Amino acid sequence: MMTGWRSGLWVAAVLAMGALHAAEPAASVAVKDGNIVLTPAGGEARTLTKSGQDSSPVLSPDGKWIVFVRAVPGKKISTGAGDHDAEELWQIDAAGKKEAERLVAPRDSEKVEELIATFERVQFSADGRLVYFVTPAWATSGAVHVVDTTNRKVRFIVPGDGLHVMHTGEYRDHLLLSQHRYFLGGGSYDWIWLFSPEGKEIGPVGEDVTGFMELYGEEEKPRVKEE
Repeated sequence: MMTGWRSGLWVAAVLAMGALHAAEPAASVAVKDGNIVLTPAGGEARTLTKSGQDSSPVLSPDGKWIVFVRAVPGKKISTGAGDHDAEELWQIDAAGKKEAERLVAPRDSEKVEELIATFERVQFSADGRLVYFVTPAWATSGAVHVVDTTNRKVRFIVPGDGLHVMHTGEYRDHLLLSQHRYFLGGGSYDWIWLFSPEGKEIGPVGEDVTGFMELYGEEEKPRVKEE
């Protein structure tokens, strides 16, 4: 699995490029005492959950929904990357008018592609309907999955780590992620690749995303002409 400084460096580069054109958020989400807290723009903070086991909230692009991770005390899932404390993925409406509902439960499986232990790099699609995430899978790689929030159907997409879902531009809703691959003559490498929302490989981005994001990262940023 791509860990530590490698994953952190390229993810940080993606976020930095996006921040150049990011609008001021209408609301923010945080965690206090294991519960999800929403602060509307210009409003007072409201606590939306009460489990004391919640973390990692993500606000949908339209600001109407929040997905978050909930710990499952006492349960572990065995993966190729070791044993992990089990987690669940939940959703709640930002208005707080509906009870939170579980989108994805942890699951053991002899088939690595069907394992779900924890939830990392959780991100919405541009329209807020789909939620992508990475979960530990193989010894050298995580697995990217997607859940449809309208019917809670979960699907494995592709092996990978360091996920970033594009929200604008030519590659809207495409997936940037790192994959651990092997040279034919021996040895391995970790490059960043672009995939379609369905998991079809579009092509390699390389070891760094900066050039790619300058070309494709924002709708309003002009394409650089190729020589």
